[in-house]
Amino acid sequence: HRHYWLVLDTVGESMTKFPSSYMFLCSVLDAVYCHNDAVNKAKVLHRDISAGNILMTETGGILIDWDLSKRLEV
Repeated sequence: HRHYWLVLDTVGESMTKFPSSYMFLCSVLDAVYCHNDAVNKAKVLHRDISAGNILMTETGGILIDWDLSKRLEV
């Protein structure tokens, strides 16, 4: 399965513009949980996790830019 998202509006802020340490930490943890689910449930490895690929929203972090992701051999 492949999922594509076309985003036409601003979704969140860059990690470089975090308003508080708490929001920064929550966003990083959300990205870690997201990647853990991707690896364990979908067998996909992101391969490009960086501050530029984690967005902060009011509800948490979003891991973006899956262009370099790779399917894991099971």
